[in-house]
Amino acid sequence: MSTQWITNLAEDIRQKGHVAAEDYGRSQHQLGLITREGKPFFSAFLIALEKDVSAIKRELQGDVTSSDTLFQTVSPTEVKLTRSRFPWFDARITHEDPIIVLDYAKGLGVAGDPALDRKTCHFAFQVDDDDTLSIQQAVGEAPIQFRKPEELAQHIIELLFSL
Repeated sequence: MSTQWITNLAEDIRQKGHVAAEDYGRSQHQLGLITREGKPFFSAFLIALEKDVSAIKRELQGDVTSSDTLFQTVSPTEVKLTRSRFPWFDARITHEDPIIVLDYAKGLGVAGDPALDRKTCHFAFQVDDDDTLSIQQAVGEAPIQFRKPEELAQHIIELLFSL
């Protein structure tokens, strides 16, 4: 039969390409979830971050280490945090689908040059097998995973305010 080779080839494609096609479909599904749920996650993260900044301001009020910390929303996908002393920092957090980027400079005393010694942390959205969205930062050998926006906010506050 002259078309048997086509049938055989099609069967070979089905067998060998099946796993790759399933992997591709799964990755497309995950990217769709990240696109849909990443923005609400980022919005909830910003709310938690602003609450944490306000709580620290209240806790330090009246103390010699008290300093105004500014929380400025630049756009729906970007926020800027600045503090002039004890510790000082200049931070910019952006949501660039499928990641959140923290770019910052900080120091112990009074404000230094925020252009010097900047550090950048990337937090990448992940989708678990059960379609649960989380975000993780790779640090050393073990990534740090955050399942809730509040967990990421706490991590960033600790990073910026720690002496």
